Amino acid sequence: MYKRQDVDYGPVPKSIANPANVWVRDGDDIVHADLVSGTGTAVKLTGVTVYDRDGGELRRVFKAPSAAIKPGGGWTAVGTTMFDVVSGNELKVAHYEFGAHVTAEQFTLASVSADERSLTDLGTAVDELESAGRPTGPLETGWWHKLSGPLSSVLMPLLAGVAAFGLARSGQLFVRAIIGMALGFAYFVADNFAVAMGNLGAYPPFLAAWAPFLLFLLIGETVLIRTEE
Repeated sequence: MYKRQDVDYGPVPKSIANPANVWVRDGDDIVHADLVSGTGTAVKLTGVTVYDRDGGELRRVFKAPSAAIKPGGGWTAVGTTMFDVVSGNELKVAHYEFGAHVTAEQFTLASVSADERSLTDLGTAVDELESAGRPTGPLETGWWHKLSGPLSSVLMPLLAGVAAFGLARSGQLFVRAIIGMALGFAYFVADNFAVAMGNLGAYPPFLAAWAPFLLFLLIGETVLIRTEE
């Protein structure tokens, strides 16, 4: 979710598909953009700051209201203000070119969060990352979990059935209620653990998202069948 400080306390964008507060490294230099909009050759940076460094030491700071990608590579900013750290002077620069080796994908795909994207937007981001040759395991896990996660609302009544259906058979309401709550709590623990393992790459994305749900679905069905017997 966007924070107002990410866009210098200006209007918060409605679409979460546009990354905000993005940092990209270009050799020794560091480029920061308050907001990134557009895709491909139409990418536009808003609130740009370039930290020009030499050997790890900051030499100049360039600030511009916006910057656009150049057809031949690199970026162009207009209305730039340059601050020379060594002399302490500040100058106005009509045009400033930077980031000759920085691609648009480094900005648009710099801060992809599975939690902040819709199912379709996240699927598009995964495809773009795969095309760029970047790892997509955690995002694929998040994509599958967007499908399996809401089904927990169906699973919880099933696990609660341990207490509801067993009461008429053998009583022991308190014990059965504790078992039902324990199963529900164990499901969320297993679900969070599996998603974490998927984000680390230890589990395949599909398994990390669906294994806890399917496992506890079988447990719930088994308990109900045995209760009826």
